[in-house]
Amino acid sequence: MKKIDIQILKMMLISGANNLYNHHYEVDKLNVFPVPDGDTGTNMNLTMMNGIKELNGKEYKSFKEFGMTFTRGLIMGARGNSGVILSQIFRGFFHDFIHDKAYADAEVLRPADILKALLNAKEFAYKAVMKPVEGTILTVINDGATKVNEVCAKEKDLIVIFEKLLQLMQESLKTTPDLLPILKKVGVVDSGGAGLVIIFEGMLHGLTRNKPITLNKKLSAAGANKFDFSVKQEEFGYCTEVIIKLNKVNESDFELAKTRTDLETMDGQSIVVVEDQGLIKVHVHTLKPGQMLDYLQKYGEFLTVKIENMTEQAKAHAPTITVPRKLNNEYALVACVPGKGIEDFFKEELNVTATIFYSNRVNPSTDDFLKVIENVDAKVVYIMPNDSNLLLAAEQAKKLEKKSKIFVLPTKNVAQGMRAALNFNQSLNSKENNKNMTSEIKNVSYGYVSVADRDVEIDDVKIKKNTYMTAGSLRKDAKIKIYASNKNLTITVKKLFDAIIWNSAEIITIFKGKNVTSEEIYNITKILDENYDIEYEFVNGQQDVYNFLFAVE
Repeated sequence: MKKIDIQILKMMLISGANNLYNHHYEVDKLNVFPVPDGDTGTNMNLTMMNGIKELNGKEYKSFKEFGMTFTRGLIMGARGNSGVILSQIFRGFFHDFIHDKAYADAEVLRPADILKALLNAKEFAYKAVMKPVEGTILTVINDGATKVNEVCAKEKDLIVIFEKLLQLMQESLKTTPDLLPILKKVGVVDSGGAGLVIIFEGMLHGLTRNKPITLNKKLSAAGANKFDFSVKQEEFGYCTEVIIKLNKVNESDFELAKTRTDLETMDGQSIVVVEDQGLIKVHVHTLKPGQMLDYLQKYGEFLTVKIENMTEQAKAHAPTITVPRKLNNEYALVACVPGKGIEDFFKEELNVTATIFYSNRVNPSTDDFLKVIENVDAKVVYIMPNDSNLLLAAEQAKKLEKKSKIFVLPTKNVAQGMRAALNFNQSLNSKENNKNMTSEIKNVSYGYVSVADRDVEIDDVKIKKNTYMTAGSLRKDAKIKIYASNKNLTITVKKLFDAIIWNSAEIITIFKGKNVTSEEIYNITKILDENYDIEYEFVNGQQDVYNFLFAVE
C-alpha cells in the first residue's frame, strides 16, 4: 500500500504546483467571476509557488513543522480572492497535523487522516469567505471532500482515495455553470475550481508516479478565443489586499467576524479575512481602498499592500475570455461581401448568418475564414466566397477546420452567392443542400459597371482611362468577359444588358455603389424601362470601385 510521508507529501505539492503553473494561462482565460480580470490562474499559481518556495531548502522533522511552513508561505503569497481561498483550503488541510498532538510523532499519513484533512479544508475555505457563492472553487472543494468521505470511508488505498477525489472534483467543476449564471452565459466552468482540480491532478500524478510533473518553462498566453463581454465604467473598483502583523492589539482580542462585518458596512465586496500565526490577510473589492486601509491600520503594521484597478483589468481581459465551441447551431451561411449595404441585404433578405468583407485591394485570409467559422459555432457551415480570388483561402480553411462540417460553394460573384443562399432549405440534409445550392448558381447571370483607371485592351475591347466599362458572366458560365467601354453610360450598359438578360429572365437586382449619382441611376432605369420586360430592384450596396453590380434571375 502506498504511504504518504513528509517527502512524498512535499513531492505531491510540488507536482500540483507545477501542473497549475503549466496551465495557469488557460485558467486565466476562464475567469469571469467575480470580476472578468483574467488573473485567477496567475493568482493561484503565484500563491502556490510561494508556498513551495518556503518549503524548499529545508528538512522537516514533523508534519507540524512542514505544514506551518507551507501554509505560512501560502498566506504570505496569497493573491486575489482565489489565492486567499486556496491558502485557506490548505490551511484547513494541515490544521490537525499542526495542532493535534496525536500527529507530533507521526511518520506517515493514513487514509483516515487524509479524509479528515479534506473535510477541514472544506470548512476553512467556507469560513474564509463572508458570503460564500456556489458554482465556484468552494463548490468544488465541498463536493470533492464531502463525497469522497462518503464513498471512501473504509478505503485503505490512498491512491484510490485521491483518484476518487479527483473524479468527484472534476464532476463538480462541470456543474458550476448550472450554479452560477454568468458562467453558463459565457460558456465556461469556474476558473478557481478549474485551478483547484489542476492542483489535485498534479498531486495524484506525484503520488502514483513518485515524481512531480515537469515544469514547462516555455509557456505562452497567446491563442485565446474572443468573446463579446462588455465592461461598465467603475463597475468593479479596486482589488485591495493587505497582510498585517498584529502588534497593536493582542491576537486573542482580534475579532475576525467583526472585521468582516465592518468591511462590508464600508461597502466592501468579495471579502476574505483570515488570521494565522499572528498575521491577518485581507482581500476586499472596494471603490474606496483608502478607507479600508485606514480602518485596518489600527490592528498593526502593514507588511504588504496591493491595490489594483479591476475595471482596467476587466477591460484588458474581456477580449481574451475563452469560450469553448459547443456547436450550438445546426447550420450557418457565411457570405463574402464587398459592401456594407450588400452585407445588410444578405443578412436581412437571404438569412445569411455572417459575412466577411473583401475588396479589389484586400482579400480575406484563411485565418479570417476560420475565425468566422469559429464565431458562428455551427455543426454545418456553408461558405459563399463570391469571388474567384477567395476560393482557395476558403478551401484551405475547410481543410484546417476540425469541428464544423464545411461546404465551400463555388460562387464566383455576388449574384451566384445570392442564388445559392436563396435556395438553402432547412428541411434538407447537408449534402442535399450543398448539391442543390451548387446547381442553382448556374441559373443566374452577373455584371458590373465601373470607371476604368487606365488605358488597356481586353477581350478585343479598347478601354480608355476614366470611361465607363462593363463586364459580366452568363448563366452556366461564370467566366468574366469585358463587353463595352464608352464615356456614355447608356451605350456601355446596354451592351452588357443585351448579353446577360435573357428572354425569360424575371428580375434584376441592382446594387448601387458608394459614389453613384442620381443621373446614373436614372439612366439605368431608363434603359430597363425602354428595352426589357423585366422587374428590377435597387439596393444601396455601398461597394467601392463598382458603380453598379447586377444579378439577373
